[in-house]
Amino acid sequence: MRVGYVRVSTGEQEEALIQQTERIKKAGVAMIFSDVKSGRSNNRKEFNKLLEKCRNGDISEIVITRIDRLARSIVTINKAIALFNEIGIKLVILDSPVDDLHNPFAKFSLNQMAALAEFELDLLQNRVKHGYNHFREQGKACPQPPFGYARIDEKYVPDLSVHKSGKTHWAIAKEIVEYLLRNQSSVRKTIQHFLTEYDVKFSTTGLTTWLHNPVLRGNTRYNVKKNRNHPQNWDIRYNTHQPLITNDTYTQIESLLAENRRRWGKNNRDSSNIGKGLLSGQMFCGDCGGKCYANNKPYIPVRCKNRGMYGDKYCQNKKGIHLAKVVDAVDKALSEKAIALKDFTVNNQPREQAETAEVIELKSSLKNLQKLPPNPAIEEAMIKMKLQIQQHQINDVESTAFQVEQVKEFVQFFSDARFYKNMKESVKNKLYRKFIKSVTILSGEVVTVAFVKFLC
Repeated sequence: MRVGYVRVSTGEQEEALIQQTERIKKAGVAMIFSDVKSGRSNNRKEFNKLLEKCRNGDISEIVITRIDRLARSIVTINKAIALFNEIGIKLVILDSPVDDLHNPFAKFSLNQMAALAEFELDLLQNRVKHGYNHFREQGKACPQPPFGYARIDEKYVPDLSVHKSGKTHWAIAKEIVEYLLRNQSSVRKTIQHFLTEYDVKFSTTGLTTWLHNPVLRGNTRYNVKKNRNHPQNWDIRYNTHQPLITNDTYTQIESLLAENRRRWGKNNRDSSNIGKGLLSGQMFCGDCGGKCYANNKPYIPVRCKNRGMYGDKYCQNKKGIHLAKVVDAVDKALSEKAIALKDFTVNNQPREQAETAEVIELKSSLKNLQKLPPNPAIEEAMIKMKLQIQQHQINDVESTAFQVEQVKEFVQFFSDARFYKNMKESVKNKLYRKFIKSVTILSGEVVTVAFVKFLC
């Protein structure tokens, strides 16, 4: 199968990603893998998925626009190319055609391009580093000020913009702190009060993080991105702007939060287990659309996260459901789907595919050209159009063939209930993520189980 790979470093390069994708599509591929991450990272989800499919023998040819889209590290590029050579996968680079990866001149050319890509990234990172150091030395405020503050002339100042309640955001921020201390309240109760009173929305983690932010005490912090949970690694510049709270007030807040953890922590959900169970991140509330969270403890039911944080005002999905019941419903839906799809795989033939809009439009244009008086220009245009139609049809067949293989795998796993009932939880979780798009829960029941696109 011929596939494409596209990559940009940040979401701000969306236009570049679109341009790459369009060029790859024109090259005629069955599917495209896309990442928004640094080319130096080895944790690119789609890139690693691409390599896995290469090892499984699902891919015969890979199309990229430039070698630095594959990676910006000589080591990573060489490892990928060595894998392609070992398996016999052809690499097509649109901007730098290389006919044979085994050719010594081709290898030399690729190494030069890889080294240049890594060199460009090093230069860029150095410029960013110097600029960031200068930014910090000037004591400038970070672009996203915390609630209650605004950023004016690259400094933190009280946010005096008026909320719809008639109060300023600065006044509401002060009121949050006062309410928490005056009522000796829990974080969740404080969140629900201000959601009801002002429609100001925090998550439990968000409010706790906000209260711990040094900006509220008149200090500016840097080096936070990779050290959000390690304040000892922050670079803090003191007394850079007007504080919202004093150091004494912050000491009181810390004491209250510690007491809340002592009183409620053991009786509440064990947050260390959240997100590790089956179907984590795949269950959604049928009322508000928020995510439902599960806990590995069997006696704690699955509940809507939004309701847990914001109460009745945000979500009416009151009744929880135990994870075991959700898993049983999902397994039943998978089994029924596998049985329904058995006929689809018996003859190893895909169902007849409807023509795509592109093919219909091209055929219509071709008919119009055939009605015109013959001449060399029209004949040349007709030949090109026929080739385009043929290429679209080939792509559709390749894509459908790939989907057939996926359906076969699905039927193999789930047509026999005895097989997957005794399956290891770690294996079952991977299969759920591969074949299940979402599970909708409402009033203690599983309402719908949505499958990935190729199973529908």
